[in-house]
Amino acid sequence: MDNNTICDKYINRFLLRGKKFVEYACYRYGSVSAQISGEIGIEFVDEFQYFVFTKSIKSLVSIRELLKLGNVEDVYIILRTSFEGYIASRYIDQEYDKNKLNDFIFIPQLIASRKIIYQDGKAIKRGTKELIEYIQRDPSEMKLGKDKRYFYDFYSFLCNYAHCNFSIIDEYIDEYGRFTCDKSDNKYMAKIMVLFVYIKLFESIVTIDGEDFLDSREEEECYKLVKEATIFTYDKLEEFSKCKCKVASDELNKHMREMFKNMKNSLKEKIGSIEKDFL
Repeated sequence: MDNNTICDKYINRFLLRGKKFVEYACYRYGSVSAQISGEIGIEFVDEFQYFVFTKSIKSLVSIRELLKLGNVEDVYIILRTSFEGYIASRYIDQEYDKNKLNDFIFIPQLIASRKIIYQDGKAIKRGTKELIEYIQRDPSEMKLGKDKRYFYDFYSFLCNYAHCNFSIIDEYIDEYGRFTCDKSDNKYMAKIMVLFVYIKLFESIVTIDGEDFLDSREEEECYKLVKEATIFTYDKLEEFSKCKCKVASDELNKHMREMFKNMKNSLKEKIGSIEKDFL
């Protein structure tokens, strides 16, 4: 079986297990607990993580279809949001502070409903003009552990596609130097990046001791998926870290090899409950 097909199978498995997890495990613990007790507590961390996971799994449906179409650039655009979700989800869990719930959950909702106006870095309550304490964190401020080693390189790579950045013009130019909508390069690399991000998401949210799985078989399948996908992705990132693109500059080749190397090494970090002694 070729590597592209293996990637497709892992993406399908992440979708299958992910959709099931959303159905049986993702519950609004924070909202329900607040309604019962009248207090806001750590249960909202679970609710935020389940929101991130549900959003990311729905995005994976789109990513899979875009890969089939060959629209790799759009895959990177959506993958960036899933990666941001992982970074924020891990941060709010490992750096929990009750005050952070306002920044991640409550004030964003008030801003969306226009009850609070956020402009020029300030959050102001509509009507009273009261200045509200609010921190809108950049993803770079929330990176933790071994994610720090590859974050800037990987995130910048994804942002090039999310923004109108002329540096990616070659993705839309054919072999004759003409604009085209039919070019599809680096689909395999995009699939490896997708697996990398979704391994991180599953590790930080699903494969956690005490998580409420549907049954023991479903738990076993989720842990098995993460381990097998990690081994595969680790090996492929190792290969990428030694590759040289013939059409790229020496500087860019060196930069990308270092990024892949750091992404690979980050997979050795224990984020959830899976020990990494198999790497």
